[in-house]
Amino acid sequence: MVPLLDEQFSVLAEVSRQGFVRLYQVEASGGQKGWLFWFEVHTPEARTAFHRYKNAIRRLETQGFLPEGVVVSANPGRYYAFWPERPKGLLKTRRLKPVLEILKPFGYSEADLELGEENGQVRVVRLFPQVGHPPSSPQTQTEAMPPPAHKGAQPPGARRRWIGWLPGLLMLALGSLALLEAAHRYLNPPEYVLPDLVGKTPRQALEAVRGFGLQVEFAEGSDPSLPEDRVLKQTPDPGTRVKPGRRLELVVNKPRLGNVPTVVGRSLEDARRALEAAGYRVAGVTRIASGDTADTVLASIPREGQPIRPGEGVRLLVSSGARSPIRETLVPDLSGLTEEQARYILAVAELQAQVTRVPSGAPEGSVIAQEPSPGATLARESVVQIIVATQPGANQPKPSPFPPPRLAAPPPPEPPPSPGSGTQTNPTPPGPAERRVVVSYTLPENLPNAVVVITVQDEVIVNTLFEGPVEQPWSFNQEVVVRGSAILRVVVNGQLAVESPL
Repeated sequence: MVPLLDEQFSVLAEVSRQGFVRLYQVEASGGQKGWLFWFEVHTPEARTAFHRYKNAIRRLETQGFLPEGVVVSANPGRYYAFWPERPKGLLKTRRLKPVLEILKPFGYSEADLELGEENGQVRVVRLFPQVGHPPSSPQTQTEAMPPPAHKGAQPPGARRRWIGWLPGLLMLALGSLALLEAAHRYLNPPEYVLPDLVGKTPRQALEAVRGFGLQVEFAEGSDPSLPEDRVLKQTPDPGTRVKPGRRLELVVNKPRLGNVPTVVGRSLEDARRALEAAGYRVAGVTRIASGDTADTVLASIPREGQPIRPGEGVRLLVSSGARSPIRETLVPDLSGLTEEQARYILAVAELQAQVTRVPSGAPEGSVIAQEPSPGATLARESVVQIIVATQPGANQPKPSPFPPPRLAAPPPPEPPPSPGSGTQTNPTPPGPAERRVVVSYTLPENLPNAVVVITVQDEVIVNTLFEGPVEQPWSFNQEVVVRGSAILRVVVNGQLAVESPL
């Protein structure tokens, strides 16, 4: 009787056996012949090797390099991969490069795979598992003077000719003086004291030394903790006395960004070392139930290849071990993520996202709450409600098309009643005097956007002049009428920024 593997693959021949891996030539229940790698997973080494092999196949599948019909099983006691028979071929090295880059983090090389073509596209026909430990991926990686007059009597008209030479002589004298002044300035150039240019933009720095006659040169530096396009250093230092023609070097900040390395499919410790070697750190670890080996990295935020500043943190989604038999999963912590990142994490955890947007002072599109809370156990494909911040909508009030009313002078006080008139009235105390003031405010440059509330409180009312979200560049200017003393208050992102009498 022909033996069956997983009740669907008939064994035609046992081709080889190496360590915990056996290679069979089999025929599927549908008649498709192929090759089946069977793993005897009884040791941690065998389990790690199988899951690394399985994750490499998954990555090939997501990138479109896997032919149809490949089957991978990770059920207890049935760990195997079936590869249907496909024609092999020799491909040029440049066409192999994308496949090798995908397999490199998992320790596989060109010697571990067979390639072919399908409809003009590169396909991995077979990937051979590694029985031993794979090799660690590398991560440690600019005119003459006029002749003298004749003695004796001058001929007629000589005096007039001499007077005609006066403008030329005057111009010659002025030119000589200018030449002497230029020679003096050249031999004795003025000195200037260099101002402090650190923190200024290149344009502001050039304006500050305009007229000094310096040779300004720019160089690039990198400090991710400081704003871009700002002077980090100047040579000579501030306070140095310089003369025209002196060289001034300004180092301008151009922060260099790196890329998140590939950590999916690696163990948590391996991923941590890879991030530290690339200049990053692990910002947090979220664990969910998964069929992968415990402590296997399932996803990262930001994802691999995305640009990120050196020293910033990367959040990791890590398997907590075998899945529950009743198909349950843990709700990950989504606080502080963007909506896109939260949807991605929930999809990896096999949960669905239901988004509700509410006005909030938090950054636009960030998750501010979730239901259920992190760590709760849900059945897979359950819905998790996430609350996403959105900026409240408000329109700046349009100015009135009518001119503001003129303030009439108060009427003169009535004369006091004459004695014996028989009438007596109580005088009405005068109200607070009206006056016209101009209210102006400009959003600081270090705030790209904000929610601004501008109010004026006088002795009668509190008048809200503006309320709503704004973006750079933004300024406010409006003339208002107040009664008596008044106070201007400006609240930015819920914090009192200005409180000033008017």
